[in-house]
Amino acid sequence: MNADFNIELYKLLAEWNPMHFEDPTMGDHEIYDCMDVIHQKYGREQTIQQIQQIYAFSFDQHIDSDEIEQMLNRVDTLNQQCAL
Repeated sequence: MNADFNIELYKLLAEWNPMHFEDPTMGDHEIYDCMDVIHQKYGREQTIQQIQQIYAFSFDQHIDSDEIEQMLNRVDTLNQQCAL
């Protein structure tokens, strides 16, 4: 993973904005935590659970695993594009 990937990953996660903030930067801390989890390259289920835990801890909200799965599919596509 390179710097371009990290920049685009941040943008993707900010756009995802599962808390539906008017200002997506309000979730910056959670975005960076999600980026860290994604970089750990855990299995898909563990990654989903860890991202759910981030938002449960910060906002006492449950993010559906299907929603996270869709976002992670976009991350996979992004990773392939940035590797070119």
